[in-house]
Amino acid sequence: MKFDPINIVHTLIIWQSLLFALVLLTPRYNKRKSNKYLSLLLLTLGIHFIYNILYSNGYFLDILPAYSCSYGFLYGPLVFLYVKFHLAKDASFKPMYWLHFFPFALILIITSTGYFICNKVAILILPVMLAYCLISFREIYIYNKTIPQVSSKSYSSETKWLKTILILMLVITLLNMLQSQLSSINIGGFEVSMEAIVQIGVLILVNVTIYQGLKNPQSFQQISDSDMAMSRSNELKSGITTIDKNALQELADKLEKYMKQDQPYLNPELNINTLAEAAEVPEKTISQTINHVIGSNFSDYVNSYRIADARSKLEHSTEESLSIKEIMYDVGFNSRSVFNSVFKKKTGLTPSEYKKSHK
Repeated sequence: MKFDPINIVHTLIIWQSLLFALVLLTPRYNKRKSNKYLSLLLLTLGIHFIYNILYSNGYFLDILPAYSCSYGFLYGPLVFLYVKFHLAKDASFKPMYWLHFFPFALILIITSTGYFICNKVAILILPVMLAYCLISFREIYIYNKTIPQVSSKSYSSETKWLKTILILMLVITLLNMLQSQLSSINIGGFEVSMEAIVQIGVLILVNVTIYQGLKNPQSFQQISDSDMAMSRSNELKSGITTIDKNALQELADKLEKYMKQDQPYLNPELNINTLAEAAEVPEKTISQTINHVIGSNFSDYVNSYRIADARSKLEHSTEESLSIKEIMYDVGFNSRSVFNSVFKKKTGLTPSEYKKSHK
């Protein structure tokens, strides 16, 4: 094997992908169904680059080229299933999901008969990858739309890195397609091969995936089918009668009293399920009350009490008393960026500015 930068990058990708694929199957990480698909994704990547390193060094040239495009039809389905199972609480692998792997299986079957098909279907890899990225983005959109209805905690950072992975995969696929038409590009007066750019991009993708996969919090809240149905029903006000509104108004008054007296918003993990249990009311009724009577979603409703509490503490704090960070934790937030964002949205000022204005 030649000792050059491309082979070194290939080796790093293989070693990292296969190692982390195994790590995800250990008891600590395999509790999440989604990690199985992430493990398969990295395993596919590792095997793909074993192919690349063999091909670039001239091994098995009579066999390898025939299967060169097959891997490209695995990445889309695997990343989509990873995103879906990562975000959905009650997701299960349905028999119809096997259809996602039909193109890959078909290429293997046709190629095994001696017919070289990759030169005809390789052009489909980019549109297929684009299609899977789009439906994966749709899953993220549904999650971001639903989670404020059921949780008081922000999970935007979790969905941001999923978007980052999707964009990276799409860019790498595009660069890989360009590689067949463009051998190198000029960057700052230097000729850089497209192959090197693609391989470095893949190495970055692997490391980002490994980093995020290892630090993935166990407390990450997934959404269920009932959560999504509840979110959709909140968009339709026509199904609520005057009698319902009167009953919901009574519940709204009880909720206000409960929030002020018992202060459940101080729990950073508060969600609609725990609030419904405490109020002894179905989740759907709580959600309808907050959305159609109070005129807010669950997250904004809870955060309004947190911000009111924070404002009171900031108005009466001194340099020797509670710091802004301590106040943030005291009122139920566990992220400084989320606290600052919500506080400015509610008051027009950052916590620091608000504290200075009330000295």
